[in-house]
Amino acid sequence: MRNHQNSEILILLGFLIVCACTFYLGCSGKNTNVNWSPMEMSDFEPHLVTLQARYNLTETLKSTRMMVTIQEADRSPEELRELLWYKKTADRGEQLRINVLGAFNDTKGLAIANREKFLLTLLDEQKTYIGELNDGILREIFGVDLRVSDVLSAIFANPFLDGRNASLKIEKYGQIIRVTRPGVEPEHIETILLKVQEDEPRVTEWQIKNKDVILQRAIFADYSEVDGILRANKVEIVRPLEKTRVVVKIEQVQMNVDIKDSKFDLEPFLSDDFEIITISNDEPDEPE
Repeated sequence: MRNHQNSEILILLGFLIVCACTFYLGCSGKNTNVNWSPMEMSDFEPHLVTLQARYNLTETLKSTRMMVTIQEADRSPEELRELLWYKKTADRGEQLRINVLGAFNDTKGLAIANREKFLLTLLDEQKTYIGELNDGILREIFGVDLRVSDVLSAIFANPFLDGRNASLKIEKYGQIIRVTRPGVEPEHIETILLKVQEDEPRVTEWQIKNKDVILQRAIFADYSEVDGILRANKVEIVRPLEKTRVVVKIEQVQMNVDIKDSKFDLEPFLSDDFEIITISNDEPDEPE
């Protein structure tokens, strides 16, 4: 699954960049001129509650204009226009759909995460990739460690949604809070920066390092209120090892509007008109 043509990879990266932007996002959290002061978890807890409340209050989210700019090493920037739909289910599950648009606003490709399944479709090629919705499926498609479970963090600019709030080292300098915690993988360390204005926390940067190597960095910016809910509308991502830079701008956002469940149906892209490619993230047995 890792040897797709470059044109296919660019399209797929376009509508998966929201997924990508939360696994290794961030900041350096490094400033030798700042004297950080320890902060108690009891003082930080209200900010976690606020971040969680923004998620809880968002039943649906729709963006009719999302611009994604991808800058790879030795290549001109590639700009993609996208549409996004997000909806919680009645039992608090998650559904997500992202369409990639062509020059004439025609849909070139789309991704749907619908409860138990994950689907990628390239309409011009009439190819559909489908597999179980789990953390390993994106790695099988791209050969890059992207976690499906981090999609929520991308949409809500909240790295704490995964509940990994134990073993936090919390420090403060003025309005800035720096949180350091163990990463998901062994030897990974996450650093998260928040800026608090009028008691409203804004996650501004997030980084994961493997020892002293920065795996990826990002900056969350352009915060604004939509229907009274504060959210970040711009993310800039840098993956130093791959020499890749991505900028995601989410515009024309609507929240808690009606989105029909049919928007997340997989069946239309599983017909005989499409070549169906089943993705499995089972690791092959080592040869004896």
